[in-house]
Amino acid sequence: MVIKLIRLFLLLPLVIFCSFAGAQDQILEVSVDRSELARGETLTYTIRVYDQRQGMQLDLTPLTDEFDVLGTRTSSQIRSINGTVESWTDYIVTLFPLAEGELTIPSLEINDAVTNPIIISVVNEGPRSNQSNEELFLEIELNKETVYVQEQLLFTIRLYYTINGIRNPQFTELEIPDTVIQLIGSPNQYEKLIDGVRYGVYEKRYVVFPQRSGSLEIPDILFRGEVTDGSSNFVFRNLNTRRVTAFIEGISIQVDERPEIARDTQFWLPVANLTLEESWSADISALKVGDSAVRTITMVADGLDGAVLPPFSPTEIESLNLYADPPDIQRTFVDGSIVGSRVETMTMVPTLAGSIEIPEISVPWWNINTDLQERTVIPAVYINIATVEGEVPSEQSVSSTVDIETLLETTPIVDQEMIDAQAEAQIIAVNAIWLNYLIALAFVIVIASIYRLVIRPNKQAINTFINAQRARIGEKYSPENNETVAYRQLVHACRGKDLNRIRETLIQWSDHYLGKHTLSTMEDILRQTETPELHKHVVHIQTALFSTDSRRHSELDFNPQILIGLIASLRRSKRKKQTHAKREERFALPPLYRT
Repeated sequence: MVIKLIRLFLLLPLVIFCSFAGAQDQILEVSVDRSELARGETLTYTIRVYDQRQGMQLDLTPLTDEFDVLGTRTSSQIRSINGTVESWTDYIVTLFPLAEGELTIPSLEINDAVTNPIIISVVNEGPRSNQSNEELFLEIELNKETVYVQEQLLFTIRLYYTINGIRNPQFTELEIPDTVIQLIGSPNQYEKLIDGVRYGVYEKRYVVFPQRSGSLEIPDILFRGEVTDGSSNFVFRNLNTRRVTAFIEGISIQVDERPEIARDTQFWLPVANLTLEESWSADISALKVGDSAVRTITMVADGLDGAVLPPFSPTEIESLNLYADPPDIQRTFVDGSIVGSRVETMTMVPTLAGSIEIPEISVPWWNINTDLQERTVIPAVYINIATVEGEVPSEQSVSSTVDIETLLETTPIVDQEMIDAQAEAQIIAVNAIWLNYLIALAFVIVIASIYRLVIRPNKQAINTFINAQRARIGEKYSPENNETVAYRQLVHACRGKDLNRIRETLIQWSDHYLGKHTLSTMEDILRQTETPELHKHVVHIQTALFSTDSRRHSELDFNPQILIGLIASLRRSKRKKQTHAKREERFALPPLYRT
C-alpha cells in the first residue's frame, strides 16, 4: 500500500507537467473572410484552435468597442494524412462594423495564449445591405431641409424587403444631442409596388424638436434582423435562421434661430396653425355679486407638443376673484404631425357691482408655412355685475360750475343727529316679557295636547308597560337572580353583625357562587367540597345561633371581616378562571377531525 502511494506521488508531477506542456503547445490562428468591406456589410472572424484538449470559453468583450457581435458558432474537424492525425476547432464570429475607416480587431486571450490583432478597412459606398439591394434596402425621409429652432421635424425610416420571414427587426436608436425626439405611434407595416416589384415596407416615424440653432446631424441608420428559410433542425426542432443587415448614411439639416422680429416676443411658437376658443358655463350678462361663472379657453397648436404650450389666462382681474384649475395638456398625431392642446379652466366670482373689464388674450406665434409672425386674439369683454338684489348701478353725473379742486378742498359736514335718527328708525323694538309669555303658552299647549291625544287614551296600556318593566328590572336585580346584589347584601349583613341575616345572605350568595348545586341550608354548604374554606365560618355561625352553652364563645370566634375578605378572594379567583377559560375558547384551534 505504501509503495502504491509513493508511485502515485511520483507520477502526479509528471502528469501536471505534460498537461502544462500541452497547453503551451496549443496553436491559435485568426483570420477574416475579407479585409475591406463596405459600410453596412458584415465580416466573418474565425479563431482556429489546433489540438484542443480542454474546454474553452471565449471572452468577446474587447470586440464590442468597434464592432457589434451578431452571432457565434463552432466547427470541429479531424483529419489523418499518412498516419498523422490533426484536429482543430473553429470559433466563427459574425461582426458588424460600427464606424468607417480603419478598424482593428483586437487581440483576445484564450487559455493563456494571445491572438494577433487584425486591421480591416470599412468604406462608405452608400446604402447597402448584406443581401442584394433588390431584396433589402433602407430609405430615410425628412419633411423639410431647413427648420427653426424648436420647430417640429418629421423624420421617417423605411425598410424595403422582398425576403419572407424577417424576425426581430432592430434599428439604430435615434439619439441626437440638443434635441427632443418622440416616436410617432407604433411602426407601420404595408406593401408598396416599385417598378413592378412588390415590396414589404416596415416604417418608423419620429418627430424631432431641435433645441439649438446650427447644423443638425442625423446619424447613420443601421438595421439588423433574422431571416428563416422555413426549414428546421431535425434534432432540436428549431428554425434555421441567418442574420441580415442594411445601412444608410445619415444626413445634415440647417436649424435657423428665431427671426429678428420675433426675438422680443413673450412666446416663441413655430407652428403651422394656432387657435384659441373660449366658452362660459353661464350667461355672463346676468351675473350678480357672489355668482360664479366658469371660463374655459382651449389652445390648439399644429406642430408642437401640448407640454410646451405656455399659460395664457390672466392671473388677476379687478373686482373678480379667480380660481384656476390645473391645465389639461394633451398630445395627438394627425397625418403624421404632432398636435398639442392646452385647456385652462378658471372660475370667476364678482365681488363688486358695476362694469368689469375682462382683458384680451393675445398669443403671438410664427407661421412656418408663410414665414410670418401672426397673433391669435380673444378680445376683451365688458360685463355689468348687478347687486345681490339684482339692481345694476347706473352712472350718475353732477353738473356744476365750480372747479373740481374747490369741491375737493371743501370739508364735508357730518350731521350726527340725522345719522342717529336713521339708526333708531331701522331698529324694531320688541317687548321681551310678552315674548316669554308667548313661549310659555305654546309649551303648555304642546304638553296638554300630548296628554290629551297620546297619554290619556292609552293610560291603561302605559301603566301595564311601566309595571312590567318595573317587575322585570326588580327581578333582574333581586338577590335571588343577581350574584353581585347577593354579595352586597352579605357584606352589609356582616358589617351589621346580624348572625341570622349573615346566615341567610351567605346561603343565597353560595348558591350563586357554586352554581351547579342547589343550596338552601347551611348543611348544604358543609356538604359541598369546592369551597372548604367556608366550612369553618359556617360551623362558627351555626354554633353561635343554636348552641346555648357555647354561644358567647362562638360569637367571639366568628369574625365577619375575615369572612368578607375570604368571599372577596373567592370571587376574584373565579373571575380570573372565567376570563382565562374565555380566552382559551376564543383562541383555541378547531379540532383536526370533526366527529
